[in-house]
Amino acid sequence: MMDSAVAGLLAAVVGVGGTLGSAWLTQRRADASRREEWKLLERTRRDELAAQQLESSQEARKLAYTKFNAAARHYLATLNDHRHVLRIGYDPRESLALVETARVEYRQQYAEAQMIVPDTVLEEVRRVDIGLGSVYGTLARLSQNTARDGDDVETVRDEITQGWRDLSRMRATMRTDLGVTRPSHQ
Repeated sequence: MMDSAVAGLLAAVVGVGGTLGSAWLTQRRADASRREEWKLLERTRRDELAAQQLESSQEARKLAYTKFNAAARHYLATLNDHRHVLRIGYDPRESLALVETARVEYRQQYAEAQMIVPDTVLEEVRRVDIGLGSVYGTLARLSQNTARDGDDVETVRDEITQGWRDLSRMRATMRTDLGVTRPSHQ
């Protein structure tokens, strides 16, 4: 009799242990599954955030590129107009005031571009800036009758022509950086 009582008790203990063990294993599997799900959600959230930051960065670059390109083109066109005024022999004061206004806008856009553009684009931006600075300096000296040797309206014309080429090259680099066009093999 005792054997059947012990056997019954043993069966009950094993049954309860199995039930508790099964519940414990089920809980552990559920916890592991929730952890994996949480990790997947967290990874997805990080990936989405990274994609949003990349898109935001690209939009900021696109805006900076657009503003800088427009300001540089306007500044160069204004310098060219001023060159014509000097070539014809008109009073340069009004034209020079327009150049100064365009220059201020350009310098503001240049400062912004320096902070946001990647190095490959910045090289081209600097090339444009150096060219515009040279044209401006020569025209300013010609306007103020303080010309140096080699300063003349025809030399400035050649520098302006090179400026348009530099702007085209810069714009192509910007478009490549934005993924609008593929890199050219120069």
